[in-house]
Amino acid sequence: MLCFVSSVTLLILNIVLVHSSIFPQQLNENPSKYDERLRSFARSKRYLGLQKHYKINRRYQECMGPGDVPGHCKHAAFCEMNVLGYSKGSLDYLCVITEMHVGVCCPDDVLISKLTGSRIVMDLPAGARDYDDDEELSTSGCGITYGSKDQVSVGAERQSRQWPWLAALYRPGDVQLSFCGGAVITDQHILTAAHCVHSGSKTNIRVRLGEYNFMQIGETRARDYGVKDIIEHKEYDPATYLNDIAIITLDQPTIFDTYIWPICLPPINGSYVNETVIIAGWGQQNYSGPTSAVLREVEVPVWEQEKCVESFTQRITENNLCAAAYEGGKDSCLGDSGCPLLYKLNNGRWTTIGIVSWGIGCGNKDQPGIYTRVDKYIPWIVAHTIAEQLVSLS
Repeated sequence: MLCFVSSVTLLILNIVLVHSSIFPQQLNENPSKYDERLRSFARSKRYLGLQKHYKINRRYQECMGPGDVPGHCKHAAFCEMNVLGYSKGSLDYLCVITEMHVGVCCPDDVLISKLTGSRIVMDLPAGARDYDDDEELSTSGCGITYGSKDQVSVGAERQSRQWPWLAALYRPGDVQLSFCGGAVITDQHILTAAHCVHSGSKTNIRVRLGEYNFMQIGETRARDYGVKDIIEHKEYDPATYLNDIAIITLDQPTIFDTYIWPICLPPINGSYVNETVIIAGWGQQNYSGPTSAVLREVEVPVWEQEKCVESFTQRITENNLCAAAYEGGKDSCLGDSGCPLLYKLNNGRWTTIGIVSWGIGCGNKDQPGIYTRVDKYIPWIVAHTIAEQLVSLS
């Protein structure tokens, strides 16, 4: 288990939205059958308030749709995007309608995909974009926070809507104690550490979204979910914590609002050495202390890989990131395992570049926390979320 540090533990969590751009997808299916599956899937989905029977078919604010095609925000049920295939599953194209509902950026002119036999091939980017130069962050896409923009302080409690993608894992009957965390990456998928779910069954894990303070009921409209499926990385090694990554599928889709929003997956092969990142969760505030009922956060630097490797006798690979205060005292701790390591891109969006994995104690000088590096697993994440379950906005 990873540990969170003493008096400098995490601040409250509450923000973002799922991964930005769409990944290239290929669908081996007859287009007409695919269209029918989309219509059937749309009928079964009950999130985002997108059903036709109480939504108006109209255009809202302008936006940029898949392939940088101009469009307008619409309720997804009224967007004719069948030929876009899996691109509809990209949360990068979510948008807010009248500050109440979540819609999709629907292209004004439907794009025509190239059909190769029965395969629909999409050529779209696969990572959170870090090159936007807009002065104001738009209200669409992943990684958006509705909390305040004040500075992070050591071990501070965070505003309740600051990190809306944070998930708390707890045992049935023990609602006030989170044993691990995770990050919302789609309306039905939570990214977490494999060691958090390795020895547990689906029936022994519950997931709470939108939580801030476990001791206050109803202040954030938190929602609880059962677990439909757990996918550990097939090469996860519980002895060494290599490939310490897993995906939880909720028993039903969640509903996005300002308290529950997906975080962006990171750009591939990003460089984060000496960059400031945020670790957050409900873990212990020191190695022998109690867990926190309130979401907390702390800022720490990402270490140079060579320095990190020299700090441990255990194996550290290129699939790991290391982060903590060099002087000690700021770190993740017990109960923070599975929580995201948060980094703010140049475009203003937040992304999860790491997953709390393990460490030696909490907050020790010259021994950082070890994190699973998310960008090394993006193809795996896509294969077990969007590619398998048609996570679309229909």
